[in-house]
Amino acid sequence: MKSKKAFTLIELLVVIAIIGILATISVLALNNARAKSRDAKRVGNMKQVQTALELFFNDKQRYPTAEEWNTGKIYSTTTNSTSTYMQIIPVAPTPNDGNCTTDQNAINYIPTSDGASYSISFCLGGTTGTLAPGPKCLTPSGIVDMDCSAGSPPAFACGISQVTISSIAGHTCNTGAPDYDTCTYDTVDINGQCWMKQNMNIGTYVTGATTQTNDSNLQKYCYGDNTGNCLTDGGLYQWDEAMQYSVTELAQGVCPDGWHIPTDAEQNTLDQSLNDTTCNANRIGDWDCANAGTKLQTGGTSGFEGLLAGYRDPGGLFYLQGTYALFWSSSISGSDAWDRYLLTGLATVFRNHSDRAHGFSVRCLQD
Repeated sequence: MKSKKAFTLIELLVVIAIIGILATISVLALNNARAKSRDAKRVGNMKQVQTALELFFNDKQRYPTAEEWNTGKIYSTTTNSTSTYMQIIPVAPTPNDGNCTTDQNAINYIPTSDGASYSISFCLGGTTGTLAPGPKCLTPSGIVDMDCSAGSPPAFACGISQVTISSIAGHTCNTGAPDYDTCTYDTVDINGQCWMKQNMNIGTYVTGATTQTNDSNLQKYCYGDNTGNCLTDGGLYQWDEAMQYSVTELAQGVCPDGWHIPTDAEQNTLDQSLNDTTCNANRIGDWDCANAGTKLQTGGTSGFEGLLAGYRDPGGLFYLQGTYALFWSSSISGSDAWDRYLLTGLATVFRNHSDRAHGFSVRCLQD
């Protein structure tokens, strides 16, 4: 009877190497599975938080303050009872995965000053569903591929964040009387153009009888010489003041850094994107750009929220608040400048050119 042949040393070493390779593969597969599980948990947590925040918003018509968030749960006290939407706000799974830093991995909640929006940072180590790896930002409209973590540069995604102005043309933003500046503006993305949702309202208030001049004092009119109208409808500016005495298209003017007075062509792009059919880019006050006007007015579907703020005429008198909205462009037409105007009850957005001495509203467009 033949005896069984024992493994040679080389065979034993090969077997040990194979076992080592299989063990390494198993450990890597386990670590990958754990990382995927952590990423899935991060996304799942964010979806639960978003639902809880929407329930809070429905109850309070705002999102929680940072102080409310820091209580560790999401709840809302009404006149009759206390509703709890999330007993414990989740913390970020650890360790960090992929190339995520500790700050990016942390769940960092930042509400806007008016409670109308928020951002929450988190980070994915790998692809999760349709989401690519890297820092992410949860917003009311969903998950956005951007970094809004603590210590990151100020995050901005159109329609999510607000633009805060510190100073323009040497004028420091001032919320006290008699200036009543508006220092923070919401934004809206309309077919790839990033617009401010409010009329500009920065500068020192001057009466309608005053001509705005080229000096170090940025000035604005308030309809009817009532500063309360600046708070609700924004300021009115003569074209030269709005442009800060530049005659160059795309001038920054009274807009903050990174923004400018829109050109006539850019205003036309907005008109065309909202109109049901192509409208004549060279129209002057005619009716061929119907439908866009309704969408641009307050309550319209575009989110532009065009307030019918009225205007100041070159003689210093104010007209048609609640009926007309007029917006300067940075484009000139002879001695005039091009503008757009909306009328209450009419679906059309009109194109016109007007004397630069008029006082119209200004909307800024991101560069």
